[in-house]
Amino acid sequence: MANTSKFKQNGFTLLETLVALAVLAVALGVIYQIFGTSLRNMQYSRDYSYAQMLAESKLSELSKGVPVKAGTWGGDFNNKYSWVMDIAQLPAVSEEEGDAVDKYRVDFVVSWSTGNNQRTISLQTYRLAVEGL
Repeated sequence: MANTSKFKQNGFTLLETLVALAVLAVALGVIYQIFGTSLRNMQYSRDYSYAQMLAESKLSELSKGVPVKAGTWGGDFNNKYSWVMDIAQLPAVSEEEGDAVDKYRVDFVVSWSTGNNQRTISLQTYRLAVEGL
C-alpha cells in the first residue's frame, strides 16, 4: 500500500498573521489619536475655565469699593496668563437733565499661549458709579 498521509493544518499562515498585525496596528493608531485629541481638549478646557475664573475674580474687585475710572490697565496673573482691562464711560442718556450716575462699560481680556497658539477669553460688563466719587 501506498502511504498517502495528508497534512492537517493547525494554526495560522504567515499571511494571515501579517494581516492581523496590520489591522491591529491601524486600530491602535486610531485609538492613540482619539486619546491624544481628548487629552489636548481637556487641557484647553482647563485653561479656558481657569482664565475665566481669573477674569471674574479681577472684575469682582470693581464691585468691592474700588473706584471705577475710565482707562486701560493690564498685568499678569502668573507667568502664563496676562490681562487687559479697558473701562470706557458711556454717554449720558439726556444732556438736558444730566445723569446722577455715570455708566461704564468694562472690557476684560485674558490671554495666554498654548504651544504656538495665542488664546484669549473676553468678558464684558457694565458698572455704575455715582458722580464725584
